[in-house]
Amino acid sequence: MKQSLVIPILLASLQCAKTVQVKNQENLFENCMKTFQDEQKCKEFMSNSVKDMQTDEEKREDDLAKLTKEQLAGLKLRKEIKDTLPGKNGNFVKEFIGVPDEIKRGGDREYWIYKRPLSKFDGESLPDKEITVIFRRSFVEKVEHKKP
Repeated sequence: MKQSLVIPILLASLQCAKTVQVKNQENLFENCMKTFQDEQKCKEFMSNSVKDMQTDEEKREDDLAKLTKEQLAGLKLRKEIKDTLPGKNGNFVKEFIGVPDEIKRGGDREYWIYKRPLSKFDGESLPDKEITVIFRRSFVEKVEHKKP
């Protein structure tokens, strides 16, 4: 294939792969009405997509608001997690703190990210924003946290 044809084809494929993200509910509803012209379908779609449009911080605030005093008191201490997990495997981690909210891979490491309220510094503090368990060769290398 000639080089002069490759560039236009590449640009066309990139334009087709582009997706539109709508963060405003009014714009989303207008786009839905233009596409489907069915108000009932669009209202149903909007109710389902409200959660999808929330930012991570808004989702976290909702989760914290739903926690009862007993659930807050039952969160693990950060020190306990950081002292217990290093050297353990994935099955132990899942039993100890649960299934991760997100998994990322990079090089020879795997990152299990917990965004839900899971731990806190002490009995009176707010839950940590995020706990990241870093695996290297299938075993926990270290545990990182983001303070509230």
